[in-house]
Amino acid sequence: MQQADRLPLVPDMAHWLLTEKILPAGRVLDLGSGSGRFSPMLARHAQTLTLMDISAQMLQYAQQALQAAGQHAQTVIRAPWTEFAQRDQQYEVIFAHMAPFLTPADMPRLARLLAPAGTFVLSRVSGRTDLIFDQFIRAFPELKAHYVSETEQPLAQWQQKSRQAGWAQRQTSFNYQYTEEIDRDYLTEELPPLLSAAHQQAFQALIDRLFGATATQVTQKTLTVGVTAFTPPAADRRS
Repeated sequence: MQQADRLPLVPDMAHWLLTEKILPAGRVLDLGSGSGRFSPMLARHAQTLTLMDISAQMLQYAQQALQAAGQHAQTVIRAPWTEFAQRDQQYEVIFAHMAPFLTPADMPRLARLLAPAGTFVLSRVSGRTDLIFDQFIRAFPELKAHYVSETEQPLAQWQQKSRQAGWAQRQTSFNYQYTEEIDRDYLTEELPPLLSAAHQQAFQALIDRLFGATATQVTQKTLTVGVTAFTPPAADRRS
């Protein structure tokens, strides 16, 4: 999925981090690095890069991404977040994209991991639409239980909590509009098992209306990624 991604999210993110003077930085942590989508960009603007993830396979992919870009991580740590948060190392920048293991309750832990004047950057998908797929979601509300609905709410909760705690914050968002092919066969294999028997006929009628006799259609999609950089007050940092 990362290799097939055509959206310029990584260069857009780099431009914003550089414009805000969050990067370049000394010690940078790619927290929950996953397969390393942002790792090469972070490595280019860090004196030292640490990768952290709970998955050994994801860390391997991240290191391969770095190697392909002519970069490397000085430290690679496989650990759950609760264990990693107890470490003594501090970072000038902690970057986390999505990171579902984090909640606003983790702000004190993040503050202890930040060096003086350090910044925690949280990036999250905060909205997406798909002209064709969304019609199935609207027609059959039972599908909502099986697919993530991306909203601004999680990031807004972080922003509200940080304001209450006296953290400074800077915000931006990246908005993309693009097209993508969607397969009739994919939908007919993916969705009917998730529907009740009463909805099978209605599903077939909808897919016939949208696709007719064609195997694929081009759908229009949007994606919004919200980003907030948080800086805790000095009193919250580990001495």
